[in-house]
Amino acid sequence: FGNQHRGCGHFVVMYYSGNRSDCKRPTCGLSSAHMHKTAKNCLCTKTYGDYRRVLNLIQEPCDTCKEAAFAARVSRR
Repeated sequence: FGNQHRGCGHFVVMYYSGNRSDCKRPTCGLSSAHMHKTAKNCLCTKTYGDYRRVLNLIQEPCDTCKEAAFAARVSRR
């Protein structure tokens, strides 16, 4: 769950829902449909994706992008 900033396109996470879903892809190491179930050295990705739910749609850039833009303006002088 978090805020979507339309000014820069970033999604800023406020908190995690804890809900996980199975992607059912054979190339995902954590999926139930994983193709290398018995392999010891599998190089498939093993990262969970959290369900992203937008709580607030903000028209301005996120704070990180605002700070980067300010630093770029200040360092030019």
